[in-house]
Order: sequence, then C-alpha cells, then structure tokens
Amino acid sequence: MLKAILKEAWISIASYKLRTFLTMLGIMIGVAAVVMMVSAGQAVQNRITQTFASMGSNLILIGPAELVSGGVRGGRGKPSVTIADVAALKTLKDVETASYNMGAAAQAVYGSSNYGVSVRGTNPDFLNVNNWEIEDGIMFTDKDVKAAKPYVVIGQTIVDELFGLQNPVGKTLRLKGKPFTVIGTLKAKGDGLMGDDQDNIVIMPSATLRQRLEGSDRPEFVNIAFVKAVSEDKMESVAKRVEYMLRTRHRLKDGVKNDFTVRLMTEMVEKVRSVGFILSALLAAIASISLIVGSIGIMNMMLVSVTERTREIGTRKALGAPNSWIMAQFLTESILISFIGSFIGMVFGIVFSQIGGYVMGYEVPISIWSVIVSVTVAVVVGIISGLMPALKAMRLNPIDALRYQ
Repeated sequence: MLKAILKEAWISIASYKLRTFLTMLGIMIGVAAVVMMVSAGQAVQNRITQTFASMGSNLILIGPAELVSGGVRGGRGKPSVTIADVAALKTLKDVETASYNMGAAAQAVYGSSNYGVSVRGTNPDFLNVNNWEIEDGIMFTDKDVKAAKPYVVIGQTIVDELFGLQNPVGKTLRLKGKPFTVIGTLKAKGDGLMGDDQDNIVIMPSATLRQRLEGSDRPEFVNIAFVKAVSEDKMESVAKRVEYMLRTRHRLKDGVKNDFTVRLMTEMVEKVRSVGFILSALLAAIASISLIVGSIGIMNMMLVSVTERTREIGTRKALGAPNSWIMAQFLTESILISFIGSFIGMVFGIVFSQIGGYVMGYEVPISIWSVIVSVTVAVVVGIISGLMPALKAMRLNPIDALRYQ
C-alpha cells in the first residue's frame, strides 16, 4: 500500500514540474538560509573563542577606570597603573607572571620599503601572557629593558612587507627615523576579533619606547596590564588580591572608587559567547520565516490540486477507495515536496556556507543539529501544510465530486 501511494504521489507531483519546483523553492530557500545563518553564527563564535585563546588564558586585564557622568558611561579615564605596579603584582600569590603594554604607532622603514606598524613597549613576559611564540631569533631580556637597548621583535606581517624573503634577524629597521635592531620574529597569529592584523606588531623594551622612540618625558603609566594566574580556578581570588594591592599602592581611601578596572578574560569570553549565541538564534529565526512562506506555498498548491482533481477523487471513492487512502495520497505528496525541497536546500546551504567562509577567510563549521532541525521542521511543515487539503479531499462527497465540472 505504501509503495503504491508513494508511486502515485511521485507521478502526481512530476506531472506539474514547474508548479512543483516553484512550491519547493520556498522550502529550499528557508532550509538553505537556516543552515547558512546558523553556520555563520557558529563561525563567528569559533573565531571569537580562537581570538581570545590567542590572547592568552587565565588572564586578568587591568586598564584605566571608566568615566561616568550623570550615570552615563563616557569612555576611559587616564592610565593609572605604572610599570612599578606591574612588578609588584608579579609577587602576589597564585600569579604566574605579569606584563603590560605601552602603545605607539610608527612608520617602519627598511631600505626602500616602509609600512605603518603598531609598536608595543613591554617586558619579556609579554610573550607568555599573550601566547606569543618566537619564530626565529630571541626575545629581549629584563637587562635589555633596564638598559633601553634598541632591540625589536617583529610580527610576520612586517617580515613580509619589509623584508620579503630575507631573514630580518640581525638587520636594522627605522622607526620615526631612529635605528632599531631586529633580534627576533614572532609566529603568525592571523586576524584578531575585529579583523585587525595581530601580526602587524613591533615589540620593544618599554624603556626603549619611552627614551628612544618617544622621548624620556613620557611617564611610566601603561595602557593595559596583564596578570596571568596559575590556573583558571584561581582567577577570582587573584583578581581580588590585584584590586587590594593597587588600591593600597594608589592610596585610595575607603569609599573612593578605583582609578583602574579589573576584568577577567573568562568573563569577557562568556559575555561575547552569549552575544554570539543570541545572534545565531536571531539569524536562524529570521531565516525560518522563509520556511513559513514555503509552507503556505505548499498548502496553496495542494488546495489547488484537490480542486483540480475533484472528479478523480470522486471516481476513486466510487470505486471503493477508503478515506484513509485519499488522505494519505495528498499528505504523501506534501511530504515529498517538503523533503525534496529541504534536502536540496540543505545541500545549497552547506555549499554556499563553505564558499562564503573561503571568500571571507573564515573556517565555517557545518552545524549538524541545524541541518537535522531544519530538515525535520521542513518535513513537519509539509505534514501540517498538507493536512488541510488532505482533509478536504477526504471529506468530498463522491456524488458531488463526480458532478464537478
């Protein structure tokens, strides 16, 4: 019986190829859109996770205090944490190491080539806390920092832009017209969270940045400080110790707000992940509207089909076909249209997701659950959409149906 119903359903939908295709189109677009949107959302979440992981784990970030006026946040205040503060933070319990960042921008020049770079003045622990690795050469030492040695370690983008196929280690480049010796290169990290090039970086001793690059009048305040806890479960206790030490060193009395902020990397990751999840759900919900449109198209087609085949239905009933057979016939046609459309949509969704990821330079994962859910929903939509036309066909009076013109 099932084989016969499937055969008749296939013959029926194949008889109206154009109409069947146009009806399937809504389901195809809906499923493809859901798969693409969910995959895109997952790709963004993965990229966020990878970016934060590349910045370092078990990290506590200390930056300038937030400016609040009339209950409204208005950006960041002036830096208040000093290099001496960071050195003191390294002595705290459960702290593995600590570092900092003093930022500057400059034009790097080597021979006839030049490139705009981001300069970071810091200490040797910068590599550890930010998960950087040396590709070639060495990192400068604490002695180099104290002596303000004109040494730099450069990222792969600068290697490619200025030196090409040459080994830059041992060569001299100029920043703001001043010579600096390249003593090492960093392994590539790729783009950051906002699409910024993490490999466009020049690292030098902080004293070198202050004294040689920008002049000795620059204060020892850092843009941001990094404290790395020995493990993730120690981060909250370390953060409390960091806050207490900085308040003590900055001589802040009780009731006075911090002149700095302390943020846990894990909290930042969770917040961004939750935003990414909401974004994925929102995109999937918007894409699902196409499935609703497709279901309306299927219902409309099946109602038209029942009307066109009224005499056929009347003849079958007169020959003894049971109501269940008639109902199963139209439900099967509806489900077939939904299933075929959803399968084609799934294939297109996967293909276009990968093409989009390749063009954007993102690794786009295929969410299996989104494929299963979208195809299942499409089939359920087919059942629901075909139910009303099937009931209408089942309830037709055979005598009235045979008289239908």
